[in-house]
Amino acid sequence: MRHLALNLLTGSATLILLGALALPAKHVLDAPDRPANAGATWPKRAFGVYVDPWHVDDWARNVGAIPQMVAKFEAFSNQRTIDGFLGEGERRGVRRLLVSWEPWKPVPVSRGLAAQFRPQLGYRNADIAAGWQDPYIERFARSLAGFEGVVYLRYAHEMNGAWYPWSHDPKGYRRAWRHVVALFRRAGARNVRFVWSVNPSLYVPSRNWEHALHRYWPGSGYVDVVGSTMINFGGRKNYTVRRFAPRLRTLHRIYRKPLMITEANTQYVNRVQWLRNLRLMLRQMPWISSVAWSQLPSRGKAHLADTGYLDWNVQEDPVAAAVLRSIIQDGLR
Repeated sequence: MRHLALNLLTGSATLILLGALALPAKHVLDAPDRPANAGATWPKRAFGVYVDPWHVDDWARNVGAIPQMVAKFEAFSNQRTIDGFLGEGERRGVRRLLVSWEPWKPVPVSRGLAAQFRPQLGYRNADIAAGWQDPYIERFARSLAGFEGVVYLRYAHEMNGAWYPWSHDPKGYRRAWRHVVALFRRAGARNVRFVWSVNPSLYVPSRNWEHALHRYWPGSGYVDVVGSTMINFGGRKNYTVRRFAPRLRTLHRIYRKPLMITEANTQYVNRVQWLRNLRLMLRQMPWISSVAWSQLPSRGKAHLADTGYLDWNVQEDPVAAAVLRSIIQDGLR
């Protein structure tokens, strides 16, 4: 399969895609999303993958197309910057990063959902708004500001659910969000775009879902991109692409921001048709600015009793990889 992927990735296509990845930083920083004077080299819709930059070339060879963005999770409890990740991304010509930045100390999944949901001293919304994490946040902001490209910072995601501790106290969440943004602005991190990323909560009536979102909305001046998870777990949470579409349209209608699918994945059964339907949906929704593919171990899967097989790897699945490759190529046209 590796040899097949290499044949598909022709030399001319590689040069075009590498040109898009290696766009000079002075252009990247000119605009919130699409850089000035980028011309045809900047994709209409970026495709990202949760893989470290040391292995992005392997992923590209196996799938047959180069992602324009790499993504990662980072917890506050690490109290570190991600300079190595940033530097390797630059060396490999990556100019877009997505960082899911989690204000907590991750709880082992074996302890269960109740333990994961419990507020954590020092990481609570009120603590962050009061400045308890300011030295770390400021250090992180200065680090990201030095990256030669755009960093999409997905802070405290899926706040409208009931599985992360930052979901407690929506008013405090809004205050914490604004405080973090203010610190980044003060640090001069002009290349950072704040991604307010929700859970689609397909099991919740639309009116209730929208009401919950409004409680956490920090305000238009503090959000650059609106995001949503799009995972088909299978089992009792067997979610077709068609079921996600109304939620995405609602987010676009209400918030009028660039929209990012911040985590996309599907169970193994019917994966090819699901991906084909995803491609069709993206063609019908040109206002979706980017998609991030994630096949990392899922906390949601670990906490659910009935799911499909999510641990399959698209790099080892030529048929599914071909559809994903088409999605990536669509975004370049």
